[in-house]
Amino acid sequence: MNVNAMCEAATHADMPLSELDDNDLVLLTRQGSEEAYAALYTRYVYAARRLARHLGQREESEDVVADSFAQILDLLQRGKGPDRAFRSYLFTTIRHESGRRAKANKRVMPTDDQSQIDSAVPFAAGQLDDFEKTAIRAAYESLPERWRMVLWHLDVEGRKPQELAPLLGLKPNSVSALVYRARSGLREAYLSQHVRVDNGSQDSQCAGARPKIAGLVRRTLAMRDQEKVHRHIDGCAACMNIYLDLKDINREVGSVAAGNPVAVP
Repeated sequence: MNVNAMCEAATHADMPLSELDDNDLVLLTRQGSEEAYAALYTRYVYAARRLARHLGQREESEDVVADSFAQILDLLQRGKGPDRAFRSYLFTTIRHESGRRAKANKRVMPTDDQSQIDSAVPFAAGQLDDFEKTAIRAAYESLPERWRMVLWHLDVEGRKPQELAPLLGLKPNSVSALVYRARSGLREAYLSQHVRVDNGSQDSQCAGARPKIAGLVRRTLAMRDQEKVHRHIDGCAACMNIYLDLKDINREVGSVAAGNPVAVP
């Protein structure tokens, strides 16, 4: 039975929205039903607040949850967001929002010392340090040969997709799609370099989860793997720190990783 038929049946039988499943409530929300989204909110708000508190957002747990529900509602009203698995999508949104707030709080350092506020922060004159050079080069070299070739020609030599199409035996649009995948792969490989340098002691669960954290940040993991890694990092402070660090790096990596991936002095 499709949702319209179900809703009609629910009207005739006076079935409350609370008895509909998540997928039907999501679809009704897309169609403009505020009551349907309120039913989803009522269904999951308690568990959502527990998760936010578990992630370290005890004082801001209600704000984290409210913002997460608001973000998803905005997406649904614009025809985006989840079509199914609402609970998993909500919990992932809460994790992202909690991580964003945790990193933002780390950057806030209250002080009355005006000299600290006014002093400039050196940034190596825009140059990459040795680790960044090594990480970018290693990430590039870990990619499939076809990806390396298309990145080199487009991002280093500055050629256009239509110039590469005959060389690769592809149409220009297919070359553009290939370079998109290659750049995404490069960013994920670059993030993975930051995980490998952590040589601290790892138990078997950490060893299994850490290679997947970069994929979690880049949202390239299958949903089942995302849930497994999330369950692990929720209970592992060390891996949660790596996850939050990679999220921070991922926000800043675009111009670095997609620029000159191998032309590093």
